[in-house]
Amino acid sequence: MRCLGLSSFISSLPIVLTFSWLASVKAFAVPITHNQLCKVKRKHTTRLFSEKLEVFGVTLKLAVDSQWSVADRAATISERFTSEESLDLVHRLRRFSGGVLVGKRTVQEDDPSLTVRRVFSDVQPTRIILDSSLSLDAQKYKLFKDGLSTIIYHAETVPDEETSSYASSKVICEKVPLSSSGRLDLRAVMENIALQHDINHLMVEGGPSVAVEFLEQGLVDRVILIQAQHVKFRDPYPSNLSTKKLSAYGLKLLGEFESGGDVVQCWSRPDTFWPTQDLSHWP
Repeated sequence: MRCLGLSSFISSLPIVLTFSWLASVKAFAVPITHNQLCKVKRKHTTRLFSEKLEVFGVTLKLAVDSQWSVADRAATISERFTSEESLDLVHRLRRFSGGVLVGKRTVQEDDPSLTVRRVFSDVQPTRIILDSSLSLDAQKYKLFKDGLSTIIYHAETVPDEETSSYASSKVICEKVPLSSSGRLDLRAVMENIALQHDINHLMVEGGPSVAVEFLEQGLVDRVILIQAQHVKFRDPYPSNLSTKKLSAYGLKLLGEFESGGDVVQCWSRPDTFWPTQDLSHWP
């Protein structure tokens, strides 16, 4: 088990606007213009399952019901509510991602594996957990016991000895500072993900609070929003998002397509193009 802090090099970097910028810094080590910030780089390689694209940046995935709610608080067990086709889409998106990020609450409520299972993949993404107090039980959740790579970001105020329970070579604890709001500094998290762990495309799959925080800080390059139009929760847990709010965060609706009865909306920053011409071909 390793517990790493941010390097002095990272702390000297200018404030970044998007995760895409970090990939450019690593690749070229030269100043990057504003027009280059959100570029998505594409590299074609031959794979048995399909033509694969290498995508850079941050993609937020969110699933909602017909009311733009993410869960039913009346339900005793958290269950998937989107179509089988939409579930396949989510796993394809994980396949295109170097890392999949969620907050502590998602781990507590869903005990997810965050792995690629429904489609073929010869690699698994690194699971990334935001847990400022480092309070998740290492013996309880499958993320910490399946032998796959996991990074936990916690506040730098947490004593080093508290990381001992995550005694696995595949679980890394990373210290980051807190922001003025008392939450983990997401910009520090993003810099560390890109520069220390060489992750160029991050999938944000956390709950609404994590999603909104990433959007508010301008850290999202594109959004895949899956709406189960025929599902209406009895006691809806709101996403705190809408088309109006996504537009206010600087995103543009490129279009939508049908997925097993669900509707998938594709949003992107104006200076970031979609990885494929046909929206439904990625992921």
